[in-house]
Amino acid sequence: MSKAIAGHKYRHYKKETMIYTVVTADALDCESVKPLVVYRSEYETPDHPKGTLWVRNREDFESKATLADGTVVDRFTEI
Repeated sequence: MSKAIAGHKYRHYKKETMIYTVVTADALDCESVKPLVVYRSEYETPDHPKGTLWVRNREDFESKATLADGTVVDRFTEI
């Protein structure tokens, strides 16, 4: 598991080019008060420019994902 740390870069498990920088891992959801990770894309797509901000609950950011072949990997890996 990769722990979300502000200023650190992470690769998403789905694609080598999906690189993000964590802006903060200390944001809170205004209703549930669950911790959130705010992270910025370091790549661009036709739909989203480089620098797009994304938000995901910290538990999910730091979780595992299961590939189609059953392999379990970190959802985000620090690079």
